[in-house]
Amino acid sequence: MADSFDEFKRGLQDFRSLAEREATRRLRRVSLKALELIVVGTPVLTGCCRGNWLVSMGTPSRIYDARKKDANGGATISVGASVIESATLGVDVIIENSCPYAIRLENGWSRQKPPGSMIREPLMKLKQAIEKGAM
Repeated sequence: MADSFDEFKRGLQDFRSLAEREATRRLRRVSLKALELIVVGTPVLTGCCRGNWLVSMGTPSRIYDARKKDANGGATISVGASVIESATLGVDVIIENSCPYAIRLENGWSRQKPPGSMIREPLMKLKQAIEKGAM
């Protein structure tokens, strides 16, 4: 009797481990996609705002560096992706930008992109993809 109970218990533990690994993979995949959409959606003049997207875990960093520029966004996404790789369930993945004019860009300050194209629109599309099971 004890053997079958132990086997049942191991089976439940294996299932829990599998479910947690899959949920963690999904968290990382969705977080990376959100970062990519946000960075690419950021209007570029100098690359300063695009280069100041940061990813942190649990607590915002609120770091801003006016010298940090990334016009194409590749380096910013790469650095953020390396942080996202350490994401775990139960800890918030924070994508932030402390550039002084980031909110103005989101609200339509740039003529390059309409209001909401940096954050609201991409995240709405990501949410829809998740709801459809595409993420």
